[in-house]
Amino acid sequence: MKIIITICFALLLLSFSCNGTKKDEIRTNDNNDTSKQILTDTSSNINFSHYLDRTKNYEPVLIGKINHEPGSFTQGLMYYKGYLYESTGLMGESSLRKLDTASGKVLKKISVSPEHFAEGLTIQKNKIYQLTWLSNLCFVYDLESFNMEGSFSYYGEGWGITNFNSLLILSDGSNVLKYINPDDFQVVRQVSVFDGNNPVKNLNELEMINGELFANIWTEDKIARIDPLTGNVIGYFDFSFLRKLINNENVDVFNGIAYNAEKDIYYVTGKYWPYIFKVKLVEKSKLK
Repeated sequence: MKIIITICFALLLLSFSCNGTKKDEIRTNDNNDTSKQILTDTSSNINFSHYLDRTKNYEPVLIGKINHEPGSFTQGLMYYKGYLYESTGLMGESSLRKLDTASGKVLKKISVSPEHFAEGLTIQKNKIYQLTWLSNLCFVYDLESFNMEGSFSYYGEGWGITNFNSLLILSDGSNVLKYINPDDFQVVRQVSVFDGNNPVKNLNELEMINGELFANIWTEDKIARIDPLTGNVIGYFDFSFLRKLINNENVDVFNGIAYNAEKDIYYVTGKYWPYIFKVKLVEKSKLK
């Protein structure tokens, strides 16, 4: 009998160890049935006419560019109902902006209080959410007026933010993504991002596009394509070819992703970049 019990116990331990690999590490609040239901229903986030096949490789193709104020230290970028919205950083220089998509002209701008270093932004239900790097605060603005309606606090640094159905997703420079309920600002789920068995850190600007999470990798000219439910990296897009089109020694890192679903156009830029580039993602097999 002792031998049988010992064998069963050993098998149980083996089962736990096999199910606990880093590759599949997902920490979640299992008591929140609402959040689990939201996370598994991605239909509202996918435009199937522009869906990217996960079995194929894609390459960014430049189709145009618009002017971008060279003094913009871009931390967040988003396309929404015909306009681009941008969050810029640095102490004493942070701002929230609305841009014309044809000319890049700043149509509306407010400054962030000088003690805050602004980071990413997202738009949900006619509200703009803007993170701060070290202040542990997310500012909430009215979309039309840019009037601040409030703020909420979070633990850790603020880097990028986007939304997934009715939840917000925050990055903090680590490989962990926090899913937040905007109604009470509670973390309902955490997902760790891995490429195989390797954690992917420095996740910066975020953008949910057709059910997938796109993330700038800080200091690198590439965007990671991430499964938002598992945290697994599906692949990367290389944007290093844009460097030769800038011709400005003062430019900083590649950062900023926005997506026009109606036209299937991606807008990308960087800190102090003089242009916002418009690109399409095309299957490599179709490129000559």
